[in-house]
Amino acid sequence: MFSRLLLLFRVILMTAGVLLLTVTFTPLVQWTSRCLSTGWTDKDQGVLIVLSGATVTYDDPPGLVIGQNTYWRVIHAIAVWRHGHFRHILLSGTGSAETIKPLLITNGIPESAILVENGANNTHENALFTKPILAGLPGPYVLLTSDYHMYRASRCFAHEKIAVETLPAPDFSKGIEQPLRRWDKFLLLAGEFASIGYYHLHGWI
Repeated sequence: MFSRLLLLFRVILMTAGVLLLTVTFTPLVQWTSRCLSTGWTDKDQGVLIVLSGATVTYDDPPGLVIGQNTYWRVIHAIAVWRHGHFRHILLSGTGSAETIKPLLITNGIPESAILVENGANNTHENALFTKPILAGLPGPYVLLTSDYHMYRASRCFAHEKIAVETLPAPDFSKGIEQPLRRWDKFLLLAGEFASIGYYHLHGWI
């Protein structure tokens, strides 16, 4: 019994060591992330759909602050808007009105061009809740979210019969050249793959 436990312990240590070296010193994380980031569109007109990500909640005083992955999506959206010819920018996700919209307006995007869906709590609801809004707007529709999130997001929209072009924001690549930060990215990818599995089980993608 003891020898079996010792063998199991050694196998666990060896596996952990191999994983540590692989994640830290090989391009495994970068290669895996490319599987989730779909192609970039050249379309620069129609409706730009921006999905919110994380927000930070404060209790005193109460309020919301934009989270890191949301920030990178918005910064990319501002650059895309400035270089394109979009008619509208549609924000989707809880807290978008309080966090994203003011940042867009501050950076020169006309308030009249900004539409907000402020109720979605996940990617499935992003597609579900934006569908009736998009029904009243002529396309093309360009979907912008984090690169590692685009696989799941684009398939949620496809499931709702919404034809979108994909424009991934280069979020995952931030800091990937630093070996120690690759573990943060690895855990992020693990969570995203788990979410993809969950969405498949629920028939949302």
